[in-house]
Amino acid sequence: MKKRFSLALCALCLCSLANAAIYDLDKAHSNVNFKVKHLSISNVNGKFSDANAQIDLDNGVINSLSATIKTSSVNTDNDARDNHLQQADFFDSKQYPDMKFVMEKFVKDSKNEGKVIGNLTIKNVTKPVTLDYEFGGKAKNMQGKNVIGFSLEGEIKRSDFSFAPSSSNAVLSDKIKINIDVEAVER
Repeated sequence: MKKRFSLALCALCLCSLANAAIYDLDKAHSNVNFKVKHLSISNVNGKFSDANAQIDLDNGVINSLSATIKTSSVNTDNDARDNHLQQADFFDSKQYPDMKFVMEKFVKDSKNEGKVIGNLTIKNVTKPVTLDYEFGGKAKNMQGKNVIGFSLEGEIKRSDFSFAPSSSNAVLSDKIKINIDVEAVER
């Protein structure tokens, strides 16, 4: 009886490992977006066009996620503003070319939803961040490789990262909303 139980447990572990896979971000089908209030009356929307991520996912549950975003790839559809965002009072892109996120924990809320909890580093300041997760599904691409999709949403405070410290909250909201759509291809 003990032997059968041990074999069943080993088989279950092997099946679980067989379903887990490592995925790399598909840059052509992923978006890293943000939104911040300007003058307390309107939103400025932006995105980052250069991001990389590695995801270990098993049946819609993220086991690990790490991402790097190039701060110089910020794009708000305004060249003057984008250049200013790369200066020392904002991203300081020359000294800090990368923002990084490393997941510490995943909490499953329902079949396709959960929380991704991790650490975000901007300008050498690391703070915990919780992002709402929604699994979109799994499919095969035209090359026959497995592809996954999911969305992440959350917010950070710019004051936590000494981001634009001389800007008042009336000019630039302290709250920055994050919206990330991920499509990733199995290695």
